[in-house]
Amino acid sequence: MMNTYWAHSGKLQAQYDEMMNAGFKFTKASERAFHTYYRYFNDGDLPGFARSKWELTKSGRWGRELNARGLEELERRVDEAIEHEWKRYSK
Repeated sequence: MMNTYWAHSGKLQAQYDEMMNAGFKFTKASERAFHTYYRYFNDGDLPGFARSKWELTKSGRWGRELNARGLEELERRVDEAIEHEWKRYSK
């Protein structure tokens, strides 16, 4: 299993936690990325970027779900948002 923010072991988990603990205000774009991540893991909603890309999904117990490549893409998008916000936060 890969490291995920859902399991509190994401690639940039320490930076994310520091910003959250400081009450840092994220941009709307980053909030959307985090919301998409939350909705997938908490509610099972397939992210919009994967809905028409069969190479990122597979049949799951309750319908379509992300495969390994899809999960990597979801994590990459959150990493990208955290990197962007970390630059803003570090100023």
